[in-house]
Amino acid sequence: MKRAILFGHPVAHSLSPVFQQAAFDHERLPVRYELRDVAPGNLAAAIAALRADPDAIGANVTIPHKETIASLLDAADEEATMVGAVNTIVRAGARLIGRNTDVTGFRSALELLVDGRQPPRDVLLIGAGGGARAVLAVLATSGAARIAIANRHLHRGEKLARAVSAAAPHLTLRPVPWHESLLADEATRAGLIINATSLGLMGESPLHATAYHPGQLVIDLAYGPEATPLVRAARAAGAEAIDGREMLIGQGAAAFNLWTGRSAPIAVMRAALEGALLNRTGGRA
Repeated sequence: MKRAILFGHPVAHSLSPVFQQAAFDHERLPVRYELRDVAPGNLAAAIAALRADPDAIGANVTIPHKETIASLLDAADEEATMVGAVNTIVRAGARLIGRNTDVTGFRSALELLVDGRQPPRDVLLIGAGGGARAVLAVLATSGAARIAIANRHLHRGEKLARAVSAAAPHLTLRPVPWHESLLADEATRAGLIINATSLGLMGESPLHATAYHPGQLVIDLAYGPEATPLVRAARAAGAEAIDGREMLIGQGAAAFNLWTGRSAPIAVMRAALEGALLNRTGGRA
């Protein structure tokens, strides 16, 4: 039996095994998708074990390893290098290659929300980790012009802005301090708000409910059995908002393609994910 693995810390909340296993089973592929909770100090050993496992076809990578794992691999492709984050590992013989499918996943989510309209030019991006890097790679080619980057540690936002400015000089990137009133001001001006932090997984939101208004587009990369607090507040204020499940499916389908060389059965994956989310709410829609 072959295996694909998800590395992260924590990973117990992840629903990737549900839809990835459904895809492998649908395609009659003898692959088992497994979770591995790996603390940062144990990551090198986990990758060494992956490299030595002849049955491992690859892996997914999630918080907090996306930005640090590349140095443990044999190579990273152009997109992963440009983004500065790896969320998928593909075995190529004895070599482990880093890829980034979050870019594909976020592009799918943004296209779903925009629905053929002109994307907003003013954006508030909350977070400066691997997910935020993938978001910026998409925004750079999606019509955005001015992007405020808010992060709890301002220096990380500044570092990200410098890195992206070098590759996308047409963007105006402004790191902003993590302060409630400043975030509220930035949110009011933004036509598109993206939360790329993990706060939604903990039932929290980086923005006060008064930060939203009708006409805004809002994406929370977090997802759960029910809408995240950020998504609920945005919708209540008249904004259009989605959580991270569309990005999750998009990046997972791209990873499946890379591992197997087959087109992912996206309808099967989406049905499995929605079923799992429904089960976690006790049957509530």
